[in-house]
Amino acid sequence: MAAPKHRWDYLKARYLEHLKVQGFARRSIESFEAHLRFFLEYLDQETKVRDLTELTREDLEAYQTWVYFSGSRRDPEKPLALSTQGGRISAVRSFFRYLTRHEILFYDPSDMLERPKGVRPLPRTVLSEKQTLRLLNAPDVDTCLGLRDRAILELFYATGIRNEELRRLKLADVDREKGLVRVQGKGNQERIVPVGRIALNWLSLYLENARPHLLNGKTGSLLFPSKNGRRITGENLIDLVRRHAKKAALPESVTPHVLRHTCATHLLRAGADIREIQALLGHRSISSTQIYTHVAVTDLKRVHQAYHPRENR
Repeated sequence: MAAPKHRWDYLKARYLEHLKVQGFARRSIESFEAHLRFFLEYLDQETKVRDLTELTREDLEAYQTWVYFSGSRRDPEKPLALSTQGGRISAVRSFFRYLTRHEILFYDPSDMLERPKGVRPLPRTVLSEKQTLRLLNAPDVDTCLGLRDRAILELFYATGIRNEELRRLKLADVDREKGLVRVQGKGNQERIVPVGRIALNWLSLYLENARPHLLNGKTGSLLFPSKNGRRITGENLIDLVRRHAKKAALPESVTPHVLRHTCATHLLRAGADIREIQALLGHRSISSTQIYTHVAVTDLKRVHQAYHPRENR
């Protein structure tokens, strides 16, 4: 397609310069430029529109449909990947928001466009109960750091909290009598999370026998300080889990997030309600939690195929 020769080339250049000033990465700007070039070529070749002020919502909805059904340039018979389709639509929406905010257009005709909704990917790794037990037993609890690591692993699995949430925990956030932990989640949203009896026992052992030695006489509010008494980093927590996973002969892909997935999946298998799991994990939307129902269904299908009499004749 030949590049369009209209006023909107100048507007596109202004918009890309705006992204640069806003601090967007070079590759992101190049991606926006490519998506907008695709859009403007469409207008030039497929429509009679000769000025952006002429565009209507119907024109953009037609473009959205055209994107969904267009093939890639390398293989016209193969639909565009959902990520590419989403990029095409996002670039157009961002472009028109810029034009509207700078009063180049009086209204935004792209405000009804939606990104294509793909299937949310399932968690790549979910540990079995036996694998989880091997991981929990991996630390050497005869050492202060090993006892700390055991308490961390137990808390990850018992509560499903995020890496960053565990890093923020303070001693005052733990109510051992009631078996509860106050967690500060995304957007500084607080939630109260129950801690199981076994995890609470390991946490108590750690607090009584290991944490004072890690602080080395200092005072501090952090629940899990590093060996130097400072806040443990997110990278250190990932390395901690991976190190013990390797010791337990588990995949290196095991991370704190895998333990979060494992906690939720095991609860669902045991009969927990999806809304209860949503509250435990701190998900704002139930759709974020529903990925675990897909995991459970996959498990059921595997069990059905393996053990149902009609599947094994």
